[in-house]
Amino acid sequence: MTRTPASLSLAVVAVSVAAAALLLAALVAADGQKQQGYVQPAYRRPAAGLKADYYHQSCPDMEGIVQRAVKKAIAADSTLAPALLRLFFHDFAVGGIDASVLVDSPGSERYAKASKTLRGFELIESIKAELEAKCPKTVSCADILAAAARDASTEVKVDYWPLMYGRKDGRRSSMVDADQYVPMGRESVTDLIAFFESRGLTVLDLAVLSGAHTIGRATCAAVKPRLWDYAGTGRPDASMSPRYGDFLRRKCAAAGDGGYVYLDADTPTEFDNGYYKNLLRDMGLLETDQKLLPDSRTGEFVRELAGARPELIRHQFADSMRRLGAAQVLTGDEGEVRLKCSAINSNSY
Repeated sequence: MTRTPASLSLAVVAVSVAAAALLLAALVAADGQKQQGYVQPAYRRPAAGLKADYYHQSCPDMEGIVQRAVKKAIAADSTLAPALLRLFFHDFAVGGIDASVLVDSPGSERYAKASKTLRGFELIESIKAELEAKCPKTVSCADILAAAARDASTEVKVDYWPLMYGRKDGRRSSMVDADQYVPMGRESVTDLIAFFESRGLTVLDLAVLSGAHTIGRATCAAVKPRLWDYAGTGRPDASMSPRYGDFLRRKCAAAGDGGYVYLDADTPTEFDNGYYKNLLRDMGLLETDQKLLPDSRTGEFVRELAGARPELIRHQFADSMRRLGAAQVLTGDEGEVRLKCSAINSNSY
């Protein structure tokens, strides 16, 4: 795709307008629309078996049940919004949205090192129980997770996006797979791009979805390798702002590995462009965050998004989430509808 970077000499308002136009043009290119001789790839088309009205007859209040439960849960604990987004992404990382991350059995994804700090399982299971009472053996856990992630996003003012339903639950869940495929915050940009592209997403999606780190938090254990002995050098990561590094060392020395630090140090509860602005100041918390800036394939997007209006960020995020939720899903007889999200059905079902 062809992209022209916004001039750094423009005024703030002009930068926002230019960034908006550029990103929207990039999205059009990414979606394969209005390009001469371009044939839209399969992963850009709606997955076979997914329909907007999938539950209209069989469970008409499905979306309402999920939305009310998510809204109530986040009102009681605002940290559940980023937690649900993270749970959704971890499920996507291993074979697409098939609810494999929800399985609670020895050796399942839930017991992987990559899954240690995941949250939101109880909420999804309670929603499933309510739906089973209203619409038995009908709504998949994968669709519940997709709807919950969408509704969690709208609770932090991300644009609403209509969902297609009909995902089926996977019959496999492996901690080995999770530890192999889920990004852990230390990958190279090349590895991240390969990860996204292998799942039908783009470099733009990588930059936009990384913006989820404008809310939420990470453990000190996740950032510890950057603070004291980066890559065996005996020194902190030189790509991190020294002042920010000093702050993190003080906080994590006191809190220990299990302590939490915000992913966005300035506006941790606002879904805005603060994450990208922080990258320009060398204040990306995770190594993979900060690596996006100097890389020519992603740095352009980081700078554009840093100058974009928050409402554009929220719109772009919704668009990328829509694509993520439809990538590599199971439909038809490729999976099942679990009776409980935490357990794969027995062969008798």
